[in-house]
Amino acid sequence: MREKIKEVRALLDRAKTVTIIAHVRPDGDAVGSLLALTLSLEANGKHVVPVLADGVPARFLFLPGADQVQKNIPSETDLLITLDCADLERAGLSEEHPRQVDINIDHHPTNSRFAKFNLVDPSASATTQILYDLSEPLSLPISPDVATNLITGLLTDTLGFRTENVTSRVLRVAADLMDIGADLHDAYHRGLVDRSYLEARYWGQGLSKLQLDDGVLFTSLTLEDGRSIGYGGRGDADLIDLLSTITGVQVAIIFVEQPRGKVKVSWRSRKGTDVSRLAEKFGGGGHEPAAGAMVEGDLEEVQDRVLSATHELLETIPTMEMK
Repeated sequence: MREKIKEVRALLDRAKTVTIIAHVRPDGDAVGSLLALTLSLEANGKHVVPVLADGVPARFLFLPGADQVQKNIPSETDLLITLDCADLERAGLSEEHPRQVDINIDHHPTNSRFAKFNLVDPSASATTQILYDLSEPLSLPISPDVATNLITGLLTDTLGFRTENVTSRVLRVAADLMDIGADLHDAYHRGLVDRSYLEARYWGQGLSKLQLDDGVLFTSLTLEDGRSIGYGGRGDADLIDLLSTITGVQVAIIFVEQPRGKVKVSWRSRKGTDVSRLAEKFGGGGHEPAAGAMVEGDLEEVQDRVLSATHELLETIPTMEMK
């Protein structure tokens, strides 16, 4: 790994223009890592184009550098970097894309190592933690603005430091970022707590359809659910994270109908149930306790298939007390 990092640093040193991509339907770790690396490389004199195919979600527009994000990849660049992307599809790219990814930085255990250089650490709590760890060997300066982006990624991917991959070192990284100038309180509220009126109403649509079946809690959100209240998002507005807090549940699932005959499926699970295995079955990926996939088919058909596979997985796991 040390030799690989030296080669990556040499690439960064030589590059004048850098394009950075984070994944479609970006979360706080995707946006935070994208903006943190953008600002660090700019401080080193690079011309950087940060790209999010879906743009910056409204809740993360407060982050420093958010106004620089573009939706399209430039035709010419010296270096192409992906962040927080387990595979090319998640990056919004395809196998036929004319430009190979140079550097892939990620923490998903399902990462397919699709770049020339893959800096993948599944033990990290967030991609922003990996960027923090790389800041010294890659000479990436951490200003207060960079620290704000990094801590936002840590906070959101650990749900406020409450996931099982939070170690004492993760908290020390957060403390270091606070010392540099990151506002933990502000990032926590903006990234995890604050909700719009429409998001709250959208949650209501999903909560009204909740079902619990032998340890599996699930609900769905249709295109009409969003249209009927004027909500324009394509995700679940993080409702899945609320469902994961309900006692007596081993796996929580949300099915979100998408245009053109697709369904976005999100899983959350308690300790001992690896839902990334389920996501991979359906062409997605993620972590043991949190995963997702975009599945082709109508909502009812996809729901039946996913629920069946989830129950099959639970049958292979020794009975445990559900807390």
